[in-house]
This record gives sequence, structure tokens and C-alpha cells, in this order.
Amino acid sequence: MDSALSDPHNGSAEAGGAANGTTRPPSTPEGIALAYGSLLLMALLPIFFGALRSVRCARGKNASDMPETITSRDAARFPIIASCTLLGLYLFFKIFSQEYINLLLSMYFFVLGILALSHTIRSEGSLQHLKQLSQEPVQGPG
Repeated sequence: MDSALSDPHNGSAEAGGAANGTTRPPSTPEGIALAYGSLLLMALLPIFFGALRSVRCARGKNASDMPETITSRDAARFPIIASCTLLGLYLFFKIFSQEYINLLLSMYFFVLGILALSHTIRSEGSLQHLKQLSQEPVQGPG
């Protein structure tokens, strides 16, 4: 028998795998290293180039045009505020049942959707378009 047909990694039925080829080949150290290396590279490159672009942009501006930066007091308060927020979320999810949380989220997104839709309809271009549609005569079949 051909070695490609009896290979356990190609999903052949003779190798004890699934007949439709849905078996997963085992991970190799090279494959894992490639995956983690590419993830690391994809995480670091945007940070590096973004920081490089930010530094180049900051050199060309004066102090009044610089964006607001975080102070040391804000940096010291951040972990406390974040911890209190996470504790509040934990207590909220522990106290209320899943049905109430789903209802609250559904209502929240419903209201946001209505507001977004009304803002879109009230925009000047949409109003003019609706006026044009309402002034055109409706022609029936024939």
C-alpha cells in the first residue's frame, strides 16, 4: 500500500481516523514556535511603529499642541478605580440573575439602536432624500 494512504496524519480510514478527513495532526515543536513567534511579532510590530510615529509627530509640534498626558496621580489611582469597578461588576453578576442581566442589556442596545436610527434619519441629507421621495408621484402598474 502507498505510504501516503497509510499516513495517520492525512485522515485516511485505514489509519483509524475519521473517513472524512477531520482528524487533527499533532502539534510539532516547530509549528508551536512558529505560531507563538508570529503572535509575538504581530503584537510588537504595531506597538513599535506606533511609538516611532508618535515620537516623530511629537518632535514637530510645540508644547501647546501636545496632547494631554496622564499624571502620576492618575496613574496611582487607576488600579484602585479599576479594582472597584471589577468588584462592582462581580457583585452585580452575583446578585442579579441571568434573565435580568439579559433584559437590561437588550433594553440598553435597543435604546442605543433607536437613538442611532433617529440620529441617522434626522441628518440633513436623509431629510432631503425623504422629502424628494414623498414629492415624487407614485405610479401604479400599467
